This record gives sequence, C-alpha cells and structure tokens, in this order.
Amino acid sequence: MQGAEPRPHDWPIPIVDPAGEGPLIWIVPVPERKTVKNRMHFDVVGETWPLIAAGARMLREQDDEIEWSVLADPEGNEFCVFAPED
Repeated sequence: MQGAEPRPHDWPIPIVDPAGEGPLIWIVPVPERKTVKNRMHFDVVGETWPLIAAGARMLREQDDEIEWSVLADPEGNEFCVFAPED
C-alpha cells in the first residue's frame, strides 16, 4: 500500500483464509535465537477435554496469571489452548 507505514518487525503476522472457512494462524516473532530443530508453536481456540481425550496432556491450566491452558501432544510439543469466546 502506497503511503502506509511499514509493519514493525516484532508484530505478529496473521494468515487468514480469504473464504473465512479455515483457521486463523499467527506467526509471532520471538527474541530468542533458534536452538533446536523446529521452533513452531501452535495456539488453538477450543475446549481442552477433546484434546486430552485425543492424547494431549495438560501442562498448566488457565489461572489468574495466564488466560490459556498449556498442553503437550504425545511427542511433547507444547501448544496453548484458548477458551472459545462466548
């Protein structure tokens, strides 16, 4: 866009399905350097119980400090689960 200010490098980048049918995915820059093979972290919106029933395990439940729960898939990859908006 002509005349638009450039996006700051530390802002998240949304990936949106133009048809509005797919999930919203955010690419969020982090200050730490890559230290392991893959550094991909997914956040999802939904209930935790179906994920736990599918094999995930709860690492930290939503509490007064965080507005999401932290789960891990069967291979130990962590992801955050945000409650659906009412």
